[in-house]
Amino acid sequence: MNLTLRQLRAFAAVAGAGSFTAAAQQLHLTQSALSVLVRELEREMGVQLLDRHTRRVQLSEAGREFLPSVHRLLGDLAGAVASVTDLRDKKKGLLRLAAPQLMACTLMPRVIAAYREAFPDVDVRLADTLPEHLLAGVVAGDVELAVGQDVAVDAAIERRVLFRDRHWLICPPDHAFARRRKVRWHELEPYVFIAPTRDFRQRVLPELGPAERAYMLRPGTQEVSYMTTALGMVASGLGLTVCPTYSAPLVRAHGLQMVRLEAPDFHREVCVYSAARRSLSPAAASFVGILERFAKGHPRG
Repeated sequence: MNLTLRQLRAFAAVAGAGSFTAAAQQLHLTQSALSVLVRELEREMGVQLLDRHTRRVQLSEAGREFLPSVHRLLGDLAGAVASVTDLRDKKKGLLRLAAPQLMACTLMPRVIAAYREAFPDVDVRLADTLPEHLLAGVVAGDVELAVGQDVAVDAAIERRVLFRDRHWLICPPDHAFARRRKVRWHELEPYVFIAPTRDFRQRVLPELGPAERAYMLRPGTQEVSYMTTALGMVASGLGLTVCPTYSAPLVRAHGLQMVRLEAPDFHREVCVYSAARRSLSPAAASFVGILERFAKGHPRG
């Protein structure tokens, strides 16, 4: 049996109007085209659904039995179309995101606030995570997007680069470096270094010269999992650390100073990650657009 929506709509319109002429006007069809649709439906069903008289049209017994099901089907379809349209227009929906803890408390709240202003009916859920666990939620399908610094990916993950971010030296406001415009890596040698993440030293070592590598690898170097821990230690005078530009609000909240660190400059890319074999939902696609807008205004250092 091969029924079409046009046939079902034609039958429902004639049944409601009690007239082919009135139903044809409602559907913006010619009366002959409407008659063809109803006859095709009756032929497919194998029963007569309408009793045609000179001045009126009435439902047959089969038509009376069939009409409520047609109304339910057309109503369900209209509801489904409206629901998808709302998702398309971001009038509703749920967007799940993941970001490392530092980015989750600095950059992401500003992006989410801008997104909610544009699309207030989309519910945005942010999961903060360790950098090494950033992509696990994307692979498992628990989050649709992950935003963070560059990590290795395989064919299952799609990566879009948002911007390239400089790392800055962080020191107390009364430190000798706080009054400097820039500091070179070799000048850190007298001080304890606090690596802000577990993989930081492995990331930065290839960029450094022999003396700076020896400094980073010496036993006195501290290593923590969270930037907030590193900042707290710096604020207590326990050493120096580095952090990306986007962490500036958190650095200021700790009362610390950011100083340009160079020779060499150390940058990392900030990327948005998604499942490679899944198309982005309208909510996720528009969120990426707002991320890219933020990226255009992000200082490159």
